Amino acid sequence: MKINTLTITAALIPGMLAAQQASTSTSASASVSAQTNVNVPASYSAESRAKIDAAFKAASAKHLPDQSMRERVAEGQAKSASDAQVADAVAQTETRLEASQSAMVHAGRANPQPEEITAGAQAMERGASDAQIEALAKHAPADRSLTVAFNVLTKLEANGQPVDKALAQIQSKLDASASDDVLTSLTGSADAGATAGKPDAAASGAASGTASGAAGSAAGSATAGVNAAAHGAAGAAAGVTGSVTGAVKGVVTKKP
Repeated sequence: MKINTLTITAALIPGMLAAQQASTSTSASASVSAQTNVNVPASYSAESRAKIDAAFKAASAKHLPDQSMRERVAEGQAKSASDAQVADAVAQTETRLEASQSAMVHAGRANPQPEEITAGAQAMERGASDAQIEALAKHAPADRSLTVAFNVLTKLEANGQPVDKALAQIQSKLDASASDDVLTSLTGSADAGATAGKPDAAASGAASGTASGAAGSAAGSATAGVNAAAHGAAGAAAGVTGSVTGAVKGVVTKKP
């Protein structure tokens, strides 16, 4: 009996192991599905849904923050974008997130933080390349967060500064161990510079008003002069008419 019991138990072990492995695989699959769960409209085509799902799965596999990808889906719905446009936007966002993470890893950061990855991707969306993200990361100590530096880069790009110039300013501050507040102040300088060339609204209004007033005054003077000349001409004509009339009357009434 003992031999039979052992034989039955040994025979059951492979099946039990297979069932356990299947259960583990199912749990892992469900976990990935939960992590990549996103509210995609049912009206989207199968192709667009598959593209969005693939982007989220890729982000999950690479441990990328996907909040900005979710925002693309929400923005697309709010702006009534087509499902193809939304799918492309999500896929492009995932690509930038991956490039941002990779750039920082190449710069010597073994474990970039989600906020840094997202901020770097946003700077890339504005025009920075992955090589420029990597170069910027190399100017900061490995234990210093790059989130503010990337946010400042994005703001400077949005203000119209060339990427190279913006990078040079930020890198200079990082090399000097400047604080995040000092980095943020660069955006204030950029704002001031952007508005420096614009005329003051009050001054423009005053100048416009003065010019309009002068033009009105000149026009009024000219009109008055014309009216006066017209009245003078009319008076002269009346005088001539009176003289002619008197002369004619004198000739008619004079006796030979």
